[in-house]
Order: sequence, then structure tokens, then C-alpha cells
Amino acid sequence: MMKVFFIILSLFLTCAVQAQVKMRDVIKQMPDSFVPYLKQNARLDFIDFIDSGMKAEVSNDLGGKSQLTELTDDFASLTMNSASQIQLRLLDVNESIDDARQIICLVRTFGEGMRESTIDFYSVKWQPLPKEGRISLPSYMHYIMLSSQAPELTVQRETGLDIPANEEQKEIDKTLISFKWNGKSFKMY
Repeated sequence: MMKVFFIILSLFLTCAVQAQVKMRDVIKQMPDSFVPYLKQNARLDFIDFIDSGMKAEVSNDLGGKSQLTELTDDFASLTMNSASQIQLRLLDVNESIDDARQIICLVRTFGEGMRESTIDFYSVKWQPLPKEGRISLPSYMHYIMLSSQAPELTVQRETGLDIPANEEQKEIDKTLISFKWNGKSFKMY
């Protein structure tokens, strides 16, 4: 009888530990070092404003405004200032990492006009995870856009020309590459 009790208890604890994390929890638990001029109280205000149906805009420590522009159970988009944006997506994974079957994909974008992005991966407890094996990006400057609808992303390469040599040349040449998450890595499609 005791053995059956322990089996049921361990199954219950395993299910409880592997519960789905929500993006609002990810934002609440984000370390201040990721956005040093937007402290935890400001991020909590984002959630409160969204829950109240209000515009989720707060004053940041640089004297400007930051805004949570989109929030779903597995996606968030934050405009930190006019030249900086952060996108977050929870990705389901095939193996358990930090007692969860999800990881965080974080894309930071900088610049106005010509933009450049970086991508990083973290456990749901904000422990860094290696990029190697999760995505293979081109070596040139690129702009990454996470999809708010699906675990996908698009990489856009923009090549700007200062002065076109002739009228037939475009001022900006754009190349798009799409990737889809397969439970382990982003693959081109």
C-alpha cells in the first residue's frame, strides 16, 4: 500500500514540476541585468496594465518610455526605447531542462532604419543555454523577427547602399530566411 502511495506521489510531483510556464511568469522573473533600466517593478506594472486592459507603458530609468506591445501565453514583445526592442518566445523542447519542457528564446534588436539582432536561449529559470545546435545564423548583420503566432522566426538581411551607382540599383536589398522550431532547434524551411 505504501509503495502505491509513493508511486502516485512521484507521478503527481513529476506532472506538477513539468507544468507549462506562461510568458507573464517569464517577464516577472527576468533578471534585472537583462534590461538594467527597466526594473522588476516596471515589468510587474506591464502585466498589471495588460490585465486591466490599459496601454502597458512605463517610465524607464533612462527617463524614457518602455512598452509591452504584445503578450500571449508564449510570446512577448517589448519596445525598450526608439532604438531597442526585445522579443521573447517560449519554445517546447523534447527534453527536460531545469524541470521544464520549455526554453526561452530571447531576441534583442538595436538600431533605427538598419537594424541588427542577437538571439539567445535560456532555461525557464533564466540559465544561459548554448546557441550551438539550436540555430545556425548567417555571419552578416541581420534582423530577427520572432513570430507571435507560431514557434518560427524570420531572419532579414538588409544591405544598404549609400548612393546607388545607377537608377536600376535599389537603395536597400532585403533577403529573408525563415526558420521553424522542431522541438530541438530552428530549421530553415
